[in-house]
Amino acid sequence: MTKFYYFVGTAGSGKSFLTAAFMQWLEVNSTENTNIITVNFDPGVLNLSYSPDVDCRDYIDIYDIMEKYELGPNGGLIASIDLLISSKLNTIKDEIEEYGPDIVLIDTPGQLELFAFRSASNIIIDSLDNERKNSILLFLNDPSLVKTVGGFISSQLLALNVYYRSLIPIINVLSKSDLLSETEIEKITSWSDDEMYIEECINIETIGSFREISLRLQQSINEMGVLPSIIPISALNDVGLHQLYAEISRILTGGEDFSESY
Repeated sequence: MTKFYYFVGTAGSGKSFLTAAFMQWLEVNSTENTNIITVNFDPGVLNLSYSPDVDCRDYIDIYDIMEKYELGPNGGLIASIDLLISSKLNTIKDEIEEYGPDIVLIDTPGQLELFAFRSASNIIIDSLDNERKNSILLFLNDPSLVKTVGGFISSQLLALNVYYRSLIPIINVLSKSDLLSETEIEKITSWSDDEMYIEECINIETIGSFREISLRLQQSINEMGVLPSIIPISALNDVGLHQLYAEISRILTGGEDFSESY
């Protein structure tokens, strides 16, 4: 049964780079004959760090759409996604199925709102996996955003929104961890794991109404229990990819593993 991994996050969080790195890691560590492909669903991207097996840009030209409808970059991207969904999604699905893949790595648009706030995400997910039993979200937290406790809470709210809109399992990823010190990584992972510690940091780092709102939001996040512990990842040096794969395997296959070396 084909598994679908959706790489989701804010612009610049490292989705494409992680897609490329994880593809390479899986090719090395997966069992023989495991068929892995990449899919680019961002019509506006100029350069990718990998060559997608299936590329939405083969079907939609964002610059033609911008010119035809007299749109700016953001409007052109929205129109491109809408046209892609309405007229080309079945063709893309057929192209994916022709590969007969075991794993599909899906690189989503750089603008998170296109996947988090519009119906396109659910249409894509349902088209590829109508029972939603074999799909998972990998939410990339940008290290520049989550270095402060307020930024961390904001990023977790974005992750919750993505989950709420799709209602498929989500994995919490700390992207580009090589840009952070060990102390910063430890602090961020502790915020993810330790409710008392993050409340202590909120009380220390924030004041007034911002403190009160932060405490209430964090308490709500904890009570929902939707977001798993954050996994530090570095696509640059392959840190955390083994742990990421293990978590995906645990969620989608009940611990059954594709890897020979795991």
